[in-house]
Amino acid sequence: MASGIILACCMAPSAWGAPVAHHAATGTGAHTATHAPTAREQRIRQQLEAARNARESLVARQQQQAHDLEERRKVELEAREQARQDAQKAASLSAATVDATARLQRTEQQAADLDSRITGLHTEQTALRQQLAREVARLSPLLPLAERLSLYPADTLLAVPLPADRAVTGLLVVHGMMGDIASQTRAIHDRRTQLARLDGELAQQQQQMRQVVSERESQRDTVNRAAHAALEAQQRSNAAAASATQAVEEAARRASSVQDAIARIEATEEQAEKNLEEAARAAERAHNMQAAAAARRQAHEMATGAGPGITPATSASAGAPVAGTVLTAWGHPTESGPATGITYAPPSRATVRAPCTGRIDFAGAFRTYGQMMIVDCGKHYRFVLAGLGEIAVAAGQQVSHGAAVGQMPQWNGGGSRPTLFVQLRHGGGTVNPAPYL
Repeated sequence: MASGIILACCMAPSAWGAPVAHHAATGTGAHTATHAPTAREQRIRQQLEAARNARESLVARQQQQAHDLEERRKVELEAREQARQDAQKAASLSAATVDATARLQRTEQQAADLDSRITGLHTEQTALRQQLAREVARLSPLLPLAERLSLYPADTLLAVPLPADRAVTGLLVVHGMMGDIASQTRAIHDRRTQLARLDGELAQQQQQMRQVVSERESQRDTVNRAAHAALEAQQRSNAAAASATQAVEEAARRASSVQDAIARIEATEEQAEKNLEEAARAAERAHNMQAAAAARRQAHEMATGAGPGITPATSASAGAPVAGTVLTAWGHPTESGPATGITYAPPSRATVRAPCTGRIDFAGAFRTYGQMMIVDCGKHYRFVLAGLGEIAVAAGQQVSHGAAVGQMPQWNGGGSRPTLFVQLRHGGGTVNPAPYL
């Protein structure tokens, strides 16, 4: 409107009492002369031009901003779609490793049992050799006498002149001694036979162990490749689109204890769900129903998409999360009170499996627990696995019950043995995990 008023003023200069042009007579005739614009007119024209340029610049900037916004929305949608596809791929790859990982764990358990059997055979072999050495040492001083008696019985018995009664007594003693020598000789023979049998069994077990180890390494390589493929897909998903799981993981990192980590995770997820609900309502007020539906869908996935919860173990369940033996059972007395989880003593580099179907809330180093992960099983149940040597999953990744999620550290028998601590939490409290493994 202002520019229109200015333009009207320029078209009616007579209103100011100053003519725009005049006619002057000359001696030779009349001609028309146009006088130069005044300084005020020039300023008005410059202002008009500046206003026109500013308006055009503003319109162009608005158009560019609208174009940039549309491009950003397009890129964001593409990133979210890529993230969704990568997350689905990671979940599918995780599910595909379940059978292979189960076979690997059975092989690892077989190798651990064989190793224990071989160790027991070595111990038994050593004990037999020691017994054999002691019996040979006891028998050795009697062997020269036994040999002389066998070669020269009369001369040996009559070497010293004795009364008849003492000679008979000596003969009886020698007879008893020979029986003892014969008994010890049979025992030595039996132990040597047993030792030879142990040597044969040990050689057979070691041959079987070599075959099992070869099979184990082949299976382990297959499972590791599949697990790392799932991890790479999840990492691409995390890089393509930011998600609430990043805030969840960061909240866990700031925690001072496992209990604090679980509390922070649940608080962060609750806040994220509230934020998504507010975003959905705001989108509805702006009549952006697509954005509202997307926010509500994401909130629903956060609330229900982690996992189905946990159920008591059956014969078809995946079983313990790692091969080996139970070192400390739930509730077992410890220095800090009854054990709040189960501690396993696994073989070196044993594969660790997911104890439930769900989503990884946290994966990484944590305080004094070493490499640790928290698996959200759904319905406020979470498994904590601590003591791993290598983690093969990322925060936000969906995993299947029994899928490979990491490996135990290398251990050659020296120093303290690596252990896997498994804890099950429901809300803020701990639950005995044994019935669910």
